[in-house]
Amino acid sequence: MIGQGAVKAAGDEITDVSFADPAFLADPWSPMIRLQQEAPVFYSKNQGGWIISRYEDVRAAFSDRRFSAARLDQLFRGMPADLQAQLEAVRLYTGLLVNRLDGRDHTRIRSLMLKAFDRGAIRKVESFIGEVVEQLLDECEQLGQFDFVQVVSAFLPTRVMQRLFDVPDEYRKVLFKLASDFTSASAAAKVTPELLLQLDRSIRDMNDILNHFIAERKTNPGDDLISLMIHARDGLNRLTNDEMLAQLHAMVVAGAETTAHTLATQLHQIVKQPKLIELLRSAPERAFDLTTELLRYPGTVKCMTRYAAEDVEMHGQTIAKGDLVWIMHAGANIDARHWDKPFETDVDRHNLRDSMAFGPGLHFCVGHMLARLELTEFFIRAFRRFDVEVLQRQFDMVPSYIFYGYKELSVRFSARTA
Repeated sequence: MIGQGAVKAAGDEITDVSFADPAFLADPWSPMIRLQQEAPVFYSKNQGGWIISRYEDVRAAFSDRRFSAARLDQLFRGMPADLQAQLEAVRLYTGLLVNRLDGRDHTRIRSLMLKAFDRGAIRKVESFIGEVVEQLLDECEQLGQFDFVQVVSAFLPTRVMQRLFDVPDEYRKVLFKLASDFTSASAAAKVTPELLLQLDRSIRDMNDILNHFIAERKTNPGDDLISLMIHARDGLNRLTNDEMLAQLHAMVVAGAETTAHTLATQLHQIVKQPKLIELLRSAPERAFDLTTELLRYPGTVKCMTRYAAEDVEMHGQTIAKGDLVWIMHAGANIDARHWDKPFETDVDRHNLRDSMAFGPGLHFCVGHMLARLELTEFFIRAFRRFDVEVLQRQFDMVPSYIFYGYKELSVRFSARTA
């Protein structure tokens, strides 16, 4: 149930939004509904940029080349020069991420990534993901009562990425640490020097590990994702070593951290609605539709940012060149102008392309099928084997402007007798 919201009209003035406010972290939708009604293009002093909240405007903004994805400087806003000088790894590798590039560089790197992360890579996952899930569920049965975030969310996505990279088990925790440190800094509702310094250290540590495997796979390639990235070609184009490292970082973050949050929030939604449990058990072939619908609402990604590359007029407002823009998935995905009964879970919605879950346009998520596969396999198998209870009523939310997620989720898994 959504709350009362944090945005309200006060005469002609609209109360600002704070993405770090615990009320917003728990319920980002109510403020978006109010903004959609009162100010669909709203300048937030708290956030230092424009908030775009309506479905059609969000879709248009993601496809508008006047909004630049090259937003590295957002991380360093307000940070002293001496601190920035210590963040060379953050500046270099975050700036090379495909989702922070425009134009030819973006097209070239994305094309090479797609050649590596193709249907063959997904088939490789399909060959072992069921095995990984069943091993994990065996542990859930032994534990009975546990923190789902620590036991499942922190394990399954990083285990999948570890297998895709074909690196030993000992590196699984390192992969998850990079993902956690990256999102803690780059997606923080409030970025601090400590978060950025930790991210810089984590990037350097991860690069030491990845460079070892890159050197090894150059001479002894396999069918793993690192080998495929090394040898991906588009004509004469290949990824440089730094470009490759950056994209491997991105895959770890998107493949581990994003799916980790989604597993927990979707489990909670399914448990709250017995009809969804029955659907998974009686018609497991609909699990893909279910997870796709839950990626719309409650969803995982609340927003993405862009910079205006030139002046843009929207709804009578002038977004000036250089302004920061917050494009709100959380608003678009519950906009009643587009969705019928947006807060209801309807597996029959035709939302595979309509949903903003993975971002439309040129920067549509490369790994969307991998994420859906993990979610689908886990929920089919988990609810086939267990009755699941969520044991808490109050939730501490992840302090992120990007991700909607829980810090912990206390659950009980009881083996089904039927």
